[in-house]
Amino acid sequence: MRRVVLGLLAPLLLVTAACSGSGGSPPVKVGTLSSVTVSGPTSAAPVVNFKAPIRFEKTSSKVVEAGPGTGDAVSRSSLVTVQFVGINASDESTFGSTWRTGPSTFYVNSVVTGFADGLIGTHAGDRVLITSPAKDSFGATGNLSASVRPGDSVIFVVDVKSVAPVKPLPANVPALHYDANGNPAKFTADAKATKDPTTLGVYPVIEGTGPTVQSGDRISVEYFGQIYPDGNVFNSWTGQPFDLQLGAGQVISGWEEGLAGQRVGARVVLVIPPALGYGKKAQSAIPANSTLVFAIQILSVS
Repeated sequence: MRRVVLGLLAPLLLVTAACSGSGGSPPVKVGTLSSVTVSGPTSAAPVVNFKAPIRFEKTSSKVVEAGPGTGDAVSRSSLVTVQFVGINASDESTFGSTWRTGPSTFYVNSVVTGFADGLIGTHAGDRVLITSPAKDSFGATGNLSASVRPGDSVIFVVDVKSVAPVKPLPANVPALHYDANGNPAKFTADAKATKDPTTLGVYPVIEGTGPTVQSGDRISVEYFGQIYPDGNVFNSWTGQPFDLQLGAGQVISGWEEGLAGQRVGARVVLVIPPALGYGKKAQSAIPANSTLVFAIQILSVS
């Protein structure tokens, strides 16, 4: 079966491709947002004009054509769908374009810093110009296809097609909080939280847009786990995918039941009672008879 990855996001934008540092010979001129012009309708790839070679000293962005300004604003924890063009500021070459391959869907905190920073606060319908130095994009390594060399600054023009709405958790479920990078970091509870739940709680915070996950599928996820309702964290968010096969007995029953039927791209909170977790058997940092709460993002299915 063909592997389906969230958004089919090209490796050229993945956080793992980025590395701090400037590297290489500095371009001739320091540029700013005003050094770049963007034209053309948002129904087609933008026309981007500037005079190479230039470099940028900091990441900057502006909305060059505004949408209606409705719906959720982009945050670091957002799931977005975009069209974008990436251009090397050193030689005007295009190193990536979804106008050739189709829109890309991804979590903002999964891409290079400059790209993510430039999208924060924008809305669906906006066309955004982002200028980024090497230290915020592909650093001292360049991108994986070598079309951006070490130390090259880059330009992105991004059309924000959609920002997935975030569903609030019910009042009886612990609140999910995020760190500065947009990663799930902790659950906190108040007096409204259900005490000693006995049934599985499945709460999609963001609905996925990809294929539906079924028992037997191999999936890749990122996750965070804590003792319910606001106890010790036993699995921090690492940003490293965890691969498993549903229905193969590799994970606890609460995961098997809670993830089946979700779609790729979903961020889901699971509240798992002991009977669907580890039961009477302690597991390292998890005491016996513990109720567990997880935040899980489904990245891919195959």
